Amino acid sequence: MARESVHCIGNSAASPDEVWCAVADFGVGWHPFVAWCEVEVSPRGEVVRRFGAEGDEAVMIERLTYISHSDRVMSYTLVDGIEGAQRYTARLKITANGTGSTITWHADVDGASPRAGEIAAGTNAVFDAGIAALNAPIARVVKRTMPLICKTEPSVIEGTPRLALTVAPEGFSTAKTICILLHGIGGSRKNWDDQLTALGNQMPMVALDLRGYGDSTLGFSQTQIDDYFEDILVVMRQFGAEKLVLCGLSYGSWIAASFALRHPDLITGLVLAGGCTGMSEADPDEREAFRVSREVPLDAGQTPADFADAVVAVIAGPNASARARQALQASMAAIPQDTYRDALNCFCNPPEKLNFGAANFPVLLMTGEHDKLAPPTEIRAVSQRFADAGAPFVGFEVIADAGHVCNLEQPEAVNAHLAQFFGMVLPPVKPATKEVKRSEKRARILNAALREFSKSGYSGASMTAIAKRAEVSKPTLYQYIGQKDALFRAVLDAGRATILAPFDDAVGKEMVGVLWDFSWAYSDFVLHPDNLSIARLMIGEAERVPDIARQYHETGPAQALAGIARYLGEKRADKALVFENADLAAENLWSLILSGPRNHALHFPHDLPNEADLNLSIQNGLRAFLRAYSADVENDLLALQAVGAKRARPRAD
Repeated sequence: MARESVHCIGNSAASPDEVWCAVADFGVGWHPFVAWCEVEVSPRGEVVRRFGAEGDEAVMIERLTYISHSDRVMSYTLVDGIEGAQRYTARLKITANGTGSTITWHADVDGASPRAGEIAAGTNAVFDAGIAALNAPIARVVKRTMPLICKTEPSVIEGTPRLALTVAPEGFSTAKTICILLHGIGGSRKNWDDQLTALGNQMPMVALDLRGYGDSTLGFSQTQIDDYFEDILVVMRQFGAEKLVLCGLSYGSWIAASFALRHPDLITGLVLAGGCTGMSEADPDEREAFRVSREVPLDAGQTPADFADAVVAVIAGPNASARARQALQASMAAIPQDTYRDALNCFCNPPEKLNFGAANFPVLLMTGEHDKLAPPTEIRAVSQRFADAGAPFVGFEVIADAGHVCNLEQPEAVNAHLAQFFGMVLPPVKPATKEVKRSEKRARILNAALREFSKSGYSGASMTAIAKRAEVSKPTLYQYIGQKDALFRAVLDAGRATILAPFDDAVGKEMVGVLWDFSWAYSDFVLHPDNLSIARLMIGEAERVPDIARQYHETGPAQALAGIARYLGEKRADKALVFENADLAAENLWSLILSGPRNHALHFPHDLPNEADLNLSIQNGLRAFLRAYSADVENDLLALQAVGAKRARPRAD
């Protein structure tokens, strides 16, 4: 067995954030050697990419093992696809160098000699080409998001102790996985309000007041960590959950990590903010010193309210807002003296060290840039321990300009990382019927066909390549859709349906809002790189294969135009619009909102319009359209201004 190492370093004129934006989703479609790439998440929480090279039948499969968006680093390992590689691990890191970025790419290859050397040489060429590509102009595509505010409600589980909760109830009736949020030693369940309202639509969530905190009561005796474990199980049973995503802050992180590593079979994902190991790895003297120092003011007759300001001065970041400081002070001041003593005694008497090797679930660790209690260096090292112990996925993030309670000081940044993590760990929904399975397979075929047509054009695309991309057999491909021309029409039909969906769902909605939603749906579709590629290829094939070009036009753009004209005709019948020719009005609409950005994107594929550019084009285009055709110009322009201020993309209602 031989080991070979590859180490490539290069520079890019692009900023570190721009380079990281290109690589951070783990897809490698940006790499010049890659013809196609698909990223998926396994039921175990593993992030896996499958990709192929131009002219090569081999399919590479790699698994993401570690990522930190704040450090701009990712590590991954080979699963399959390189003959003779016994082990293949790689690490990509992006750093600032004053004028742009430095890209460092390293790989270790284990295999029999001389094959290991051949793999290393090929890897070196791949890395060099990738670094060169990242030095080219990088398209910046900004994803549009719209926060959906989730309603919350209080709840109580009676007993001893009584457990008080705040619940984001959406989806609880059918959910098998729920998220439980555990606060810090100086907090309460209210510290998680920003997460509940922002993310409760994505995953059923419960914020728990620990024993003695808020509206929860203490038990009959001194709390042990196993008592917290029982409380977590009680909440699970209350909501009929089978699996958990546990999310803890500081003291809550220690409880969450301890539970998860004791009961890994119940865990779908683990999120730790501002801590992890607690006092489990401190020696007895250190534990006792910690406890005594915190009890000195209590022994002097003070309550947590008396020293809340001093605590906030330590745990808050230097730029914490007045709102955050007030919330931190309020949660600390509300803690009864007996509860604070109880938590200190539990924290300083851990029964065991954490068994990192039990983590068979994905883990996300976060800490504030200015956290003095759990500084980034410490939590970064803990994240590496999870990765070294074999957790299927580990993420680590430093929350910029935040102190210890990062979720309260910088909720938007924390919510973004949580949302991405939740999207990964949510168990995939298994199709309940043959019809659903068939529908999903058809969608996979159409997606594979779109990518193959965009890469090779109609003439160059082969049914064999499409079947391979879709991971189906050629007979299945023919059975589901038919010959290549039928498949091409089906791809165009699906695209047309996507564009016209806002019109199909327009009943009872105001016209200006529908036109706004259509404009974004249209821009999302026609500016997608695959659809831009097909449009370019169809222009190139117009003379060589005119029948296919005609089919593309008649099945795609012409049918979409007809759908727009139908809706505009309905609005004319409702006396909301005034025009003579519906087809001409439809052509004016899509030309006004997007012709400039689309023409630019057709000619400059690496310079796609950003969010601001699209918003400006759509706003101005609709304004011009309404001035030309509205029966009530003044009110419709006011409606456009209002809808543009409220949302930058279609509603998800």
